[in-house]
Amino acid sequence: MISGYWAHNHGVHLHYLDSRTEDSSTPVVFVPGLRGQADDFRPMIAALAPRRALALSLRGRGQSDTPDVGYTFAHHVSDVAAVIAQARLSRCCLVGHSVGVAYAIGCALERPEQVAGLVLAGYPAAYPRMTADWALHVLETHPGEMRTKALLGVQQESELVDLWPRLAELACPILVLRGGRGSSRLDAETAQRYTLHAPQAQVMVFEDAGHRLWNPNFERFIGAVRAFAERLDEPGS
Repeated sequence: MISGYWAHNHGVHLHYLDSRTEDSSTPVVFVPGLRGQADDFRPMIAALAPRRALALSLRGRGQSDTPDVGYTFAHHVSDVAAVIAQARLSRCCLVGHSVGVAYAIGCALERPEQVAGLVLAGYPAAYPRMTADWALHVLETHPGEMRTKALLGVQQESELVDLWPRLAELACPILVLRGGRGSSRLDAETAQRYTLHAPQAQVMVFEDAGHRLWNPNFERFIGAVRAFAERLDEPGS
């Protein structure tokens, strides 16, 4: 059964979904991108059973609190860490989608002893500087997906964070997923850049997928995540 729970990060209440199975294998934690929320990943959590799986809503998204300030890259990374702590995960696999890739990398850099592996789905190793035009575009094209206060907070407090040089600090296995269609946010050259900075990284391409890598083939996406997590279950991984 998938249930909702709450983590607390310096006064900010964060909602997350957790299957809380008794399975002893490596738990998987889904980290959404800028407009995503925990419920987007409910089908993925269910599909990974009996493996324990979680998904969180970052501040200002889903059912999580929307503070007046506190939307920097560091704040979002601390949200991921707060959920891991609340769920009492001593070791887990982070699956970051879109800008969630940057949050997942940031968390792995801060907590290498807890992050056993990374699935980086469809985004470069960088956190972008969001412009006012970006915020206006989201308001016009995706109304209601993200609360206005959070949207403006993210835009106003964002600064470019280049994570490429820091990938060399990661020792955990890394799987990079890339879509081959035009809506993909990760082109072939940039995807291969992961292997230059982190030799343990492997790149998998879904030629008929775009930014949402689980479309049009959900089973292929979840199968890649499942197989990667199974590698982490092996002794010594």
